[in-house]
Amino acid sequence: MSEKKKAVRFFCLCLAILLVCSIFIWGFQSDWGQVRITRIYINGPDGSQISSLLYVPKTATDETPAPVAVIFHGRSNHAHSNDTWSMELARRGYVVLSPDLQGGGESAVDVDRNVQSVYVADYANNLSFVQKDQLNLIGYSAGTATSAITYRAMPDKVHSICNVFGPFMALISGGVKDFETNYCLIKSTADQYDGDFLGNPEECLAFMREQTDVPDLQPGVDVTDWRGGHLLRYAQIDGTLHQTGNISGTTIDTILAYESAVNDEPVAKTGTVWGWQQLFSGIACVTMMFLLAAGVNLLMQLDYFKAIANPVPVKEPRKGGKAWALDFLFTLIIPALIFVHVSAYAIKWTSGTWINKIWTSSNLNGIMAWLLVVAAIGVVRMILAAGKRKKAGIQDSLGTYALGADGDRKIDWSKPGKSFIMGLVVLIFVGVWLRLLEGFAGINYQVWNLSTYLQFAPMRITRAIPYMLVIFIVMFIGNMSQRVLPSTGDEKKDMRRAVIINTCMTASALFVLLLIQYGGSMIIGTGYAPIPQIDIYGTGTNKSCGSLDFAFGYCYMMGGTTGVVTYLYRKYGNIWVGVIPAALFAGMVTLSGFTLVF
Repeated sequence: MSEKKKAVRFFCLCLAILLVCSIFIWGFQSDWGQVRITRIYINGPDGSQISSLLYVPKTATDETPAPVAVIFHGRSNHAHSNDTWSMELARRGYVVLSPDLQGGGESAVDVDRNVQSVYVADYANNLSFVQKDQLNLIGYSAGTATSAITYRAMPDKVHSICNVFGPFMALISGGVKDFETNYCLIKSTADQYDGDFLGNPEECLAFMREQTDVPDLQPGVDVTDWRGGHLLRYAQIDGTLHQTGNISGTTIDTILAYESAVNDEPVAKTGTVWGWQQLFSGIACVTMMFLLAAGVNLLMQLDYFKAIANPVPVKEPRKGGKAWALDFLFTLIIPALIFVHVSAYAIKWTSGTWINKIWTSSNLNGIMAWLLVVAAIGVVRMILAAGKRKKAGIQDSLGTYALGADGDRKIDWSKPGKSFIMGLVVLIFVGVWLRLLEGFAGINYQVWNLSTYLQFAPMRITRAIPYMLVIFIVMFIGNMSQRVLPSTGDEKKDMRRAVIINTCMTASALFVLLLIQYGGSMIIGTGYAPIPQIDIYGTGTNKSCGSLDFAFGYCYMMGGTTGVVTYLYRKYGNIWVGVIPAALFAGMVTLSGFTLVF
């Protein structure tokens, strides 16, 4: 089979998998057409718009108004972050409104989320097919504070509040002493924020007893006559972390059980289907990385782009225990050891400065700073290696740094230029695909916090460009010294092995850190985390590892794009072909799930 036919088949296979996954995701989220999912734009303060997802079951009509739930997402989230909750509630007949708040998804960064939330709640309350003045507010993480503030702005219109993780946000948002409505607080025993702010589960329970004025409050035991006959429920969940509430079956079941206790559900349902939705979303997310490689590979079959390729440079394989030890030292151990400190102090030094006007997300700035430091370490390694080669009488060429063929001394700038064009073509295709996906089906591809692909929005494109430049620099430097492994004599096997090893090595530092921090938190199970916190502002109240709390997606993004670059380098002989399209893709697509504020 010719290379062109192989490229077409690879690309078509990716599209076929995405199409099948899209059908199933839509089916589960819409209850196979029983729920209409649309993106709407609500008028907010000062002429701003608040982007939101609206789930409307067929059973919700002007004649049969349905209970309405407004879901406020967490700090670095967006409207799609809690699709698992939205879909399960909508399947049971609830109208669900899930907004993008301050910098999330498509909403502006310069309007406070707690101001936006009141506009959203008021909009939901005035829909003709919902039960008037019977709002059910559901908050997750920072959204629990948002729900409290929204309640205080319109207490006579709120029927219930369900706060998911946790007591620490009740502390931050002013407590619940003034709540006079149905109220549920769901607490994870292993919530590291609770551990930092309040202490272990027993201390959290003591705090909530004081806040609710119920001295004998117990997890799982309802108080049915709380403050004027309202229902009070304190639920405690084992086996989940603060970051995993939207994929915790027990948490989702607890939310559904509470909402059914305070509302008459229009549609009777047993069981949940969110797990299947997450499975097909996960397959789609991984396939998107393959689509990036397949798209570039297909374009390389055109005569215009073929000139970018050059013979794959011949490099001496790096083998033996010393080579592996050095790779582990510089790609795993050192990056892992410096992550928390570098990211934390980068947040401190960039906060409130001109930098925040360009790189607008403090937590994302911490990750970017760490990536740049790791890249700088890579530059030092390359300089030292070049010095050794010079002493040995070996002359470097572009092939040494994966930038061209062996012996080339001058960069052909048409190659990065055409690679940029290829990246734009692939990015436009992906952008159109994602926009059609949400426009016709109301869905996106997202599995937990690991990977997210949202339709492009002008605000996000503009604000992603500075981060895209950082990602390009890091990818460019990181891939200039592609390690060559000893050949097995099987070209396909060597390709697979190179892609897998480079992918795993690139993602290893963050993966190990996340495993220690959150796997350890799960094992401890009291809300305390293994990696010490850093009080970067000297107040004694900075109770977060900062960027590490939001680094899940970067483990996936860094590893996935490195695999793409490795594949394309071994086919076409330079990293221009892969790095530029991958940097555009990572900067525009994978950043879409990150709140560009805070």
